[in-house]
Amino acid sequence: MALKPEGEPVSTIKLKYIKSYTDRLGVRRHYFNKLGEPKTALPGLPGSRSFMAAYQACLDALEAKQPRKASARAPKIIPGSVDDVALRYYASAEFKTLAPITQATYRNEIDKFRREKDKNGNPHGPKAIAMLDRRGVKALISEKAETPGAANKRMRTLKLLIKVAIDEELRTDNPTIGIRPLKVGDGEGFLVWEEHHIEQFEHHWPVGSKPRLALALLLFTAQRRSDVVRMGRQHIRDGMMAVRQQKTGAYLDIPIHDDLAPVLDAVTVDIPAFLLSEHNKPFQPTSFGNWFGDRCRDAGLPKGFNAHGLRKAACRRLAESGCSTREIMAVSGHKTIEEVERYTRSADQRKLAMAAMARLKR
Repeated sequence: MALKPEGEPVSTIKLKYIKSYTDRLGVRRHYFNKLGEPKTALPGLPGSRSFMAAYQACLDALEAKQPRKASARAPKIIPGSVDDVALRYYASAEFKTLAPITQATYRNEIDKFRREKDKNGNPHGPKAIAMLDRRGVKALISEKAETPGAANKRMRTLKLLIKVAIDEELRTDNPTIGIRPLKVGDGEGFLVWEEHHIEQFEHHWPVGSKPRLALALLLFTAQRRSDVVRMGRQHIRDGMMAVRQQKTGAYLDIPIHDDLAPVLDAVTVDIPAFLLSEHNKPFQPTSFGNWFGDRCRDAGLPKGFNAHGLRKAACRRLAESGCSTREIMAVSGHKTIEEVERYTRSADQRKLAMAAMARLKR
């Protein structure tokens, strides 16, 4: 900033924290006046050398009083590191066009990996993405082998980071190609509830309890937990549950099943959502998943049975009742046929096997 000579008024300069007024003698006075700090009189006119020198001294004193802000800067990101790749991905158009719930899921998984440490206590974030080879990928997945679901999440995270690194020309090869996910339950990452699992849960949690309400909403709407936690009586219209899926943005009208209706009727309090947390607020999807998992353990179900498994169970029931792939998609909101076809194939195989054995008996 060019300084004005002493005595020349500068009416166009606007400086932060400056308060001015004219005293009873007609003299214009100027003060450095930040809220919560004592006022400091400034000499000369705004823009003059003496004024600006005093003004800068006040700014320096103010910054010196705020060492915490200065030290709270984000750590330096090493170019070409896992941290660098993650931040590039978050800034990409690909990430920004994802649904908010998907963004949160991917960010949580990636940031968790960045913070996790190796056996020497070093976090993965600052490590060079170009140094990750096939053996390293297998070793990282093996660390989670006792919990296949967590191992597969890490695999997905590594595949994503490597893809971004290739797109950003930080490496040319993909060491994750050909490495298959671990099998969990039905091979799709979540255990599918069978009828005896559902009966066991219902026996433990009667109609009128919040866990039974959660199970009924999941099972008879076939929706994700992110959609179930937002459902309330305001979404019921003409015997339908009106749903806008958070992940896909799709609008669905799902007929209320005869077994769901009495469970909903048991909710007599006027509340913003059928399922409220202990703080009487609608659940967040992750906290709901954790809460529902604990209720499954209370009912005696082993670890691995969760809310997403009930979405799969709902699709299984629809397939076993003879619904076509398109009919199942109309309820679940799946976007691709491949996601749903395995349910119809499984149901068709079971029917054909039963018919074949019946013929053999005859």
